[in-house]
Amino acid sequence: MKKATKRFAVEIEENLPTIKGNFQRLEQVIINLIENACQALRDNEQGILISTSFDADHDCVEVKVRDEGAGITPENLARIKDPFFTTKRDAGGTGLGLSISATIIADHQGSLTITSERGKGTTVTICLPVIPRASGPQAKQDP
Repeated sequence: MKKATKRFAVEIEENLPTIKGNFQRLEQVIINLIENACQALRDNEQGILISTSFDADHDCVEVKVRDEGAGITPENLARIKDPFFTTKRDAGGTGLGLSISATIIADHQGSLTITSERGKGTTVTICLPVIPRASGPQAKQDP
């Protein structure tokens, strides 16, 4: 990470609602997205930002990984989550990272979307559904 960028930031929104998920699998997704973001940077002055927020319209917690890298062409963006699709085969890419990540997020009833602009960077947005909050006299807390 230190070789890839001097500008790495994490912004965690306070009081996010709870999500249900497999910690190790979600961690695998975040690590993959950070590795991809690092590989997209052309020099270490370009930055990476990871942020979290609550999306009330979709009742989900959003995790965004943004990079200021090269960006992805529209042609590649259309295929980027396809198994074995890679633009990094010469550098050892297998084309499985984003495909597996999208599957993991789908297994959590969430979504993984990618937006990108050539020369400006890429944003990967994960949306994970929140656990409904119990309220009223019937509400119970876990022991």
